[in-house]
Amino acid sequence: EEYLPFLKRQPSLVNQDLLSPTELEKLEIQKAKERLIDDTEELNRLKQELEMAKSSLATDKERLEELKEGIQRKEREMAEKLKRESARSEKVKVLANKVANMPPESARDMLLNWPDYDIIEVFEQMDKDAEEEGRPTIITYLLTLFPAERRSVISNKCFDASSKQVPGYGKSLDDEDNEPKSE
Repeated sequence: EEYLPFLKRQPSLVNQDLLSPTELEKLEIQKAKERLIDDTEELNRLKQELEMAKSSLATDKERLEELKEGIQRKEREMAEKLKRESARSEKVKVLANKVANMPPESARDMLLNWPDYDIIEVFEQMDKDAEEEGRPTIITYLLTLFPAERRSVISNKCFDASSKQVPGYGKSLDDEDNEPKSE
């Protein structure tokens, strides 16, 4: 037995294999795998949230770009409208000056062919000019030269403030400027 220790009746000793994990190490490895799985799931969840946030930002960016384009278009339209109104105002001033300096019958003959709202605007400008210059206005005299029916229509429209809110009010003086728009 001394010479052959493996034949002894004692329980044999287990040789620990350094390459094989112990039970404790196996538990640690299992927990590490579980943490890795949990971390992977958390990363996937965060990745999905980031993708959703990214797509939300992309749609918000598109919406903001559309709003920006809309605002720029509105600014251009407003600038064009202001330009047209300014040009119309200048035309009305020039026409008011011409009508005021024409013989009344010639002015009446010319004004009879105009739309009512153009006549009203020219008369209003003539009133302003006469007031600024401190002279009496000739509008009432010009109106007496018109036929009675047309005179009453123009007078009613002139005193009716809401008539300026009619769509298309004041377009006739600008008709010669209305060319096809290219966009």
